[in-house]
Amino acid sequence: MQQIELLENEEKIDLRRVITKYLYKWPWFLVSVLIFLLIAFVYLRYSVPKYQTKTTLKFDKKENDLTSALSDLSNLGIGLGNSDELKSEAAVVTSRPILTQVVNNLNLNVEYYNTGEIKDNQLFSKVPVAGKIVTFDNKFVSSEYNLTKVSGNDFTLVNEHNNIKFLGKFNIPLKLDFGVVVLTRNPEYEVKPGYKIVFWNPIEKVKKLEKTIEVNLPDEKAMLMDISLIGSVPEKSETILNEVTRQYNLDGQKDKNLQAENTQKFIDKRLEVITRDLTGVENQKEDFQNRNRIVDLQAQAELAMQNTSENTKTLLQQQAQLDLLNSLSAEALKGNNQLMPSNLGLNPSLEQSIAQYNQILISRNKTLKQATNENPAVIEMNREIASLKDIIRDNIREQKDAVKATISQLQNQITTSNSMIEKVPGQSKVYRGIERQQNLKEQLFLFLLQKREENAINLSVDVPKAKIVNPAFTEDEPVSPKKNIIVLGAVLLGLLIPFAIFYLIFILDDKIYSREDIKERSSLGVLVDIPSLKDNDNHLVQKKDFSELAEAFRVLVSNLKFVLPKKDSAKIIMVTSSVKGEGKTLVSVNLALTIGNKNGRALLIGSDIRNPQIQRYDSEPVKRKGLTEFLYDESVNVEDLIHNSYTNPYCDVIYAGTIPPNPQELLSNGRYQKLIAQMSSMYAYIIIDSAPLMLVSDTLSIADVADATLYVVRSGESKNILIDFANDLVNDGKLSNVSFIVNDVTKRAGGYGYNYSYGYGYSEDKNKKKWWSKIFKS
Repeated sequence: MQQIELLENEEKIDLRRVITKYLYKWPWFLVSVLIFLLIAFVYLRYSVPKYQTKTTLKFDKKENDLTSALSDLSNLGIGLGNSDELKSEAAVVTSRPILTQVVNNLNLNVEYYNTGEIKDNQLFSKVPVAGKIVTFDNKFVSSEYNLTKVSGNDFTLVNEHNNIKFLGKFNIPLKLDFGVVVLTRNPEYEVKPGYKIVFWNPIEKVKKLEKTIEVNLPDEKAMLMDISLIGSVPEKSETILNEVTRQYNLDGQKDKNLQAENTQKFIDKRLEVITRDLTGVENQKEDFQNRNRIVDLQAQAELAMQNTSENTKTLLQQQAQLDLLNSLSAEALKGNNQLMPSNLGLNPSLEQSIAQYNQILISRNKTLKQATNENPAVIEMNREIASLKDIIRDNIREQKDAVKATISQLQNQITTSNSMIEKVPGQSKVYRGIERQQNLKEQLFLFLLQKREENAINLSVDVPKAKIVNPAFTEDEPVSPKKNIIVLGAVLLGLLIPFAIFYLIFILDDKIYSREDIKERSSLGVLVDIPSLKDNDNHLVQKKDFSELAEAFRVLVSNLKFVLPKKDSAKIIMVTSSVKGEGKTLVSVNLALTIGNKNGRALLIGSDIRNPQIQRYDSEPVKRKGLTEFLYDESVNVEDLIHNSYTNPYCDVIYAGTIPPNPQELLSNGRYQKLIAQMSSMYAYIIIDSAPLMLVSDTLSIADVADATLYVVRSGESKNILIDFANDLVNDGKLSNVSFIVNDVTKRAGGYGYNYSYGYGYSEDKNKKKWWSKIFKS
């Protein structure tokens, strides 16, 4: 008994087979790609191209920024870093106040179009009629009007939404449904038919600019800023960006002027305070000098020290002189007549008196050596000596008094100088504090005066906040639509959409198309692929037939030799299928016609007595007797049931006969086995055309007589579940020695050998179709 090994299925993807399935659908892919390319061409032809416009700004670093009146204070940590300020400026560029000013200056809330059949062309500078909104309702968003009937100074506006007409004159306010507008005529340009004017609420245009203007910082260290805008009219985009940069610089100039004005006020207030403080410090210094009688404290201190030193030295000299006078006074008081010391640096008059005294005394002493005391000359000299001595005593006394007075005066001066020197440290400390405050106030006063002049200069000089490195320019290539990307996308969509459709079809398709589908679900062999036949093709194998059909059955006969057992009696082959219409009768008839030859006759038995089909291939539609008559009437002679084939003389046929009411009972009564046993000695091959297995159980009643069972499935019709059904029959032992035959295999189904044709070298394609007639054949 044949058993099927239940092997663990390993998912293996045959990439070549998968790709081939899609390649067979190449006409659909080609048509899909062409359709999408046509759509892409139409889109590119009628879409409005959009271009990118850019401008670049450069900012100076803050250390070199002269716009700040107190730039030195920034070095003390006041203000933000450069990169942070640059990021904040990126938000300022697209701020609503600046964009609102741009919209108002360029009148962007009014747009002009020349309407076409498919697309509208927007105008910007060369407009024949321009409009301006004077007043509008708060809830107003936008409104479109067509300009018609322009005659001289008169015109007509037609609202596209409600088709209301408004008659007006140029340069005169016109009341519309949303507000008041004024239209002006430019005679240089002609008003073409279909001229359309769109009025917008300015805030709506500001919102749109907020979304469309992009600010990028390519390099924060380089202090650069790129501003870009994408639009359909390059001239308009360039004008908008140039106006944005201009308004940004004007806004920055206003901020700078406001900052300078505030700085000016701050400096003036501080100067008033510093002036008052400086005046107070100077008055304090003057009062301190007056109270302490100080002109120059340092010079006066040095002078006091110098006077003290000089007075001390003089005092010592006077004391030495006083001591000398005291000694000389003692000598003068003595009564003896002795010489007195001279040349002592005393008073000149005293020195003169002492010198006269000593001279007279020396003269008297010389005279006494020659005379006595009574000598008149000696007496006269004594009298002079006594007089001079009194004079000397008086001089000494006067000079002593003078020296003592000088000493007292010097001592007083020394005391006064020492007192002044002792006061210097304290006065110096106070004086330095006053001078320090004065210097500080003076420096701050001079600093503020300098900054006030710098601020006045900056206020009078208009320096732009950012330098325009690149004025607004537009790239040559549009950013949308990108032709290459659109074409590539069309090709990809043209391939992906049919691929996705076919992928779903293939995923949901549970039908069998080739032997590979059977091999994926069953270990049973596939003997042959029967090619697909057209209605006008011959469905029977003829003599000397080299068609694909004939070659297929020759292959089947060859493969049967490896399946059928070796036996002396007839080899019995049962042909069956799961359901009706899979081609088992076609296989049975052509197998019998092919296998029968002079070396071994073949017998075809129509065993599908419920729905007999063999007579379709005979010139006589209905035979009066057949298998049914033999099964229920034992008197019927089997030789009367055998009919010879007109196509092959070595092939005989027993038709099914009359359709009975009880087919199952007839096939189970044992007469069928007797018929097979009786025919086995007369034929080499017996072909049984049985009933479908899934519909009725008739075939299982006679399956035990078959040496081999050919299970027919039809390509593109039979489902995978039928293979599972066949596997279950084999596993349950109800069928034995089973092999599959794939019928109606097209060349595109991937049947074995059909890409090269069975009839190579023999068959002739008489009805060859043109290539265009095969394009959509799957």
